[in-house]
Amino acid sequence: MSQDTILIVDDIAQNLQILGEVLSSHGYRVAVATNGLQAIAVAEKIKPDLILLDVMMPEMDGYESCRKMKLLPDLENIPVIFLTARNSSEDIVAGFEAGAVDFVSKPFINVELLARVKTQIRMKHLMAELEQKNIELEDKAIHDDLTGLFNHGHMFERLSHCQQLGIRYGTNLSVIMFDVDHFKSVNDNWGHQVGDQVLKKVSHVIQDTIRKTDIAGRYGGEEFMVICQETSLEHTFSLAERIRINLEESDTGYDGLNVTISGGVAESIAHEPVEQLVNRADELLYKSKNSGRNKITQ
Repeated sequence: MSQDTILIVDDIAQNLQILGEVLSSHGYRVAVATNGLQAIAVAEKIKPDLILLDVMMPEMDGYESCRKMKLLPDLENIPVIFLTARNSSEDIVAGFEAGAVDFVSKPFINVELLARVKTQIRMKHLMAELEQKNIELEDKAIHDDLTGLFNHGHMFERLSHCQQLGIRYGTNLSVIMFDVDHFKSVNDNWGHQVGDQVLKKVSHVIQDTIRKTDIAGRYGGEEFMVICQETSLEHTFSLAERIRINLEESDTGYDGLNVTISGGVAESIAHEPVEQLVNRADELLYKSKNSGRNKITQ
């Protein structure tokens, strides 16, 4: 049985009763309203899956009620079917212009009404599923599958945006580049599955240490990037140190496996390409690795 909710709006009690019985007998939950203003209030409260709206009502007719609903963000995507004895071309056009998706003529035939209701509810669910899939695809397009951090491409987009804001408002912008020390030996000695867990561990430590205004991403392989907005080089270096220490002191979950990172910190120079800023941080990162690892260089 369906668990979809249908709001019936009609100023005649007998019509509400008949419609309610027909829909309830086919498994729909039913809510009722007797005028346009009440319909809007009830719809905002219960967020029905479909609204059956009488056209001819006193004070506020169905057309005006529908137009007002479509102006409200919570109601604009709820399908509205008009119930009306007025079925001229002008009436139908007016209804569609008001935002309705369909018409059912009075007196209605049960089978036809139920078929139209079922179609519109199915369409609403399909649209909701499509919207959710689009959100998931958009989310997947900017996140790294393994760590859940932002991916390489999105980090450069965010970095460019942050740089533009920094130029506009005269604020500092710094970047940290991290690399997991001896990561190849982790894969060679422990296996790639453990290597994946190490990358997840590093990402969690980074995410747990940075501020809400900082942006973390997986740059590629075992390399990570953190963008620090409105942050001086000194404070960014301190953040990088905290991340390094937090990781060094954390438990990997594997006896004998200790994980450390090396890092490089660079501050943006006015109007320099973001690629150049990242390259400078990357060069400082490799200074850290070449001078013993498990350290941060600025």
